[in-house]
Amino acid sequence: MNPKDDRVDPRDNPFPSVPIARLTGSSDLLPVGLQGGRVPITVETGAIAAMRAQLDAWRRQRLNVPSVGRALAVVGDLGTGKSHIARDLAHTVMTRPGPAAPVLWLIDEPVWDFGQIYRERLVTDLKDQKSVFYEVLLDYYSDVTAESLAGSRSLDSIAAGLKGRDLDPQAVIDALNLSEAAIRADLERRLQGLTEHGKFASALALLQIPGFQNAVWEWFMGHPPSDILRERGIDSPIDDVSSVFEALAVFAFLYGRAGRRFILVVDMLEKVLEWPIDRRTAFVQAFEKLVNVYVSVGGLLVFCVVPDALGMLGEGVQERIRPIRTTALTDEETVELTRRYLERARGTRGAALDAPGPEPDVPAAPPPVPGAPEEAPADLAPFTVGSLRYIRSLAGGVPRRVLKICHHAWAQAARRSPGDGPSVVDEVIVRDAVRATFETATLEQVRASIRSVLELESRRFEPSPVRFSARPAGEAGKVDFWIPVGRQGAAIAVLTTDSVMQSSQVERLERIVWAARKDTGAAPCQPLVVVNGYLSPALRQRIAELTDAQPVVYSDRDFTLTLREAVRELARRLEAADRDGVLDVIRSRVEDISYQQTTVLDYLQRIDGRVEQADAASARRLGELLRSLPAEPEPRERRREHAHPRAARHRMPEDVERHFDRAFDAIGLMSGVPATFRDVFTVDETAAADVRPRRLGFTMDEFQAVGVAVLLEKLLEAFRDSVAAWLEQADAARSLPGETVPTTAQERRLRTICRSYEITAEMLPVFRLESMAAFGPFTEGPEPIEHASRTFRRAEAEDALSRLGERVLAAAMASVRT
Repeated sequence: MNPKDDRVDPRDNPFPSVPIARLTGSSDLLPVGLQGGRVPITVETGAIAAMRAQLDAWRRQRLNVPSVGRALAVVGDLGTGKSHIARDLAHTVMTRPGPAAPVLWLIDEPVWDFGQIYRERLVTDLKDQKSVFYEVLLDYYSDVTAESLAGSRSLDSIAAGLKGRDLDPQAVIDALNLSEAAIRADLERRLQGLTEHGKFASALALLQIPGFQNAVWEWFMGHPPSDILRERGIDSPIDDVSSVFEALAVFAFLYGRAGRRFILVVDMLEKVLEWPIDRRTAFVQAFEKLVNVYVSVGGLLVFCVVPDALGMLGEGVQERIRPIRTTALTDEETVELTRRYLERARGTRGAALDAPGPEPDVPAAPPPVPGAPEEAPADLAPFTVGSLRYIRSLAGGVPRRVLKICHHAWAQAARRSPGDGPSVVDEVIVRDAVRATFETATLEQVRASIRSVLELESRRFEPSPVRFSARPAGEAGKVDFWIPVGRQGAAIAVLTTDSVMQSSQVERLERIVWAARKDTGAAPCQPLVVVNGYLSPALRQRIAELTDAQPVVYSDRDFTLTLREAVRELARRLEAADRDGVLDVIRSRVEDISYQQTTVLDYLQRIDGRVEQADAASARRLGELLRSLPAEPEPRERRREHAHPRAARHRMPEDVERHFDRAFDAIGLMSGVPATFRDVFTVDETAAADVRPRRLGFTMDEFQAVGVAVLLEKLLEAFRDSVAAWLEQADAARSLPGETVPTTAQERRLRTICRSYEITAEMLPVFRLESMAAFGPFTEGPEPIEHASRTFRRAEAEDALSRLGERVLAAAMASVRT
């Protein structure tokens, strides 16, 4: 075979660009050969081996006898393979069919609308398992009927037949003319004591009556209860966290009594921490009860969680949980994982990646020539063993990072050699790929963000050009910002750097750190490194030891909070070390406030001057404005229609409208007409006759910022129209006789509308509006108060746009209920 025939097409990158595993909605969960499914690529790490061992031990337990269930917690940080381990367990269960195959329930992540998860993912096949329910209920019906005969010795043989399941209890009741109502009441009391849920006990007891069976099954499927069920105390659907977990507990109890195995897998349990406190508390309490039920009746409950979130569960429940902790990939596991992705892309092993069997013979590589570049083995091309070890080192063995770096390194190599497939991936290509992937901003943008944080904190600071304006700087001049603390010359030295992947970069930072400490003399200096891009986990520790502080990695999501806390902690550390004590600390803070006050007064004086300049122009325009005003003031709705024409299609209550008003105002605040636009068209009448026209330039960031603002405004208009239409329909339904507003279907539709907005808005890079603020009405100037003003207004806009769907949902529901 020609070696080139085995190459991968440069257009078909074998590695995922977003390596995220999902439990549901993935063909990887389907058995081989069914509906095009394929086996997920898996390397048996220690955590996967532990999970498979737990599953085998649980399945080896005997059926139809009391057994102890298991609750397993897959614990690990983001990207360490928790979801992949859970998916491997689900795939293992689904590919071992048989009469005793476990019932498998999967939940990708907890969400507020647990009723939707219950209806769409958990009970879709419940009607196909009616025989399990009837079998268990018939056993209890026989026991209760036998106990009703306990007072008569002549009926002992019939009672024994009932207990031995040799006689039909309904036939015995009819033959002996027993009180069926009394026996059914005893059955309901028995079920209530066993399940500890009254509504479910009543529903299960009604399953023995033919006229109630369809109504009970519809209720079990998540639909609202019918009138005949409401008359018997079953008055609410299974549509919230508590009722769904109660249903799962009852089903687990029934399956356990019938000798059926059942598994529940919940991924991303830490998402609950983002919920409001009341919903989070309700979920945790219901989940803890479910864990106890599964362990007691022989089920298997598996959930994935990050280490910090595991503590939200009570100590009693944690004692019943067996943790399985993810581990970092080794060099050998990284090589094997890469080989399997490449083999599947080439089709050499197809769908049998995890099937047992002998490995293909690979001829031994010749010994390397000293000084020659490493060649890629045939089964790893374009990677080498050395480059994969380097990738594992950079990624810290985290599988998601390993695959992401492999994806971009493969793409880099393919672009460099487009004709014959990717060239050999070496360490240079790996570093280029990492920079292209993780360095999403320039160092200037990072420094601008740092400046905004310091100004918002009202901290005095000075850049190195100012600090060393009258003396040589040396290596200390590479520090970006100096933050003085106290009166003895102590300072925080903030320095920025691109991605740190080599020891030489740490050595360069070390020279700057020592120069900064030398510059402050006897006073302490606390360096703080801000990394723009990727920071190798191994080198992170070296930087932390060098600076006595954890480096901060720039990210658009949490960078501001992390940097603010880091600066506060370092300032407290230096203040505590200041020998002048508390009075000097107070004096320093007072000077900071005085500096801020002086800046504010100066800013107000400039505003006053601008107002005086505008006063003359305003007087000239006053007559025209008065003539253009309508005879009567426009109502608020008309003003809103002028501002947002598409939002004028419907009107809605003020309590709902105000949330949209704030959101539209927030976008306008971030995307107003910049002063620089007006300056372009301002002509100095006193200038010479040869005044030249001026051109205003734009950057790519400014184009992107405007695009994000337009898309977000259009999304808000569509969201508002949908909510307004829903309110009109709910108001129209209010006039119908006997109709309760909102109905369950209406409430579900509104939740879907609001959730659709939230998940769509998450896709918009709202952080791009920072670029809008940078050239818009809040253009940075030399005065710190202008920076603080821009930052404050941007925070107001973020507050108006965040969690908008939840606030609109609550306001709309409250509006139709009043």
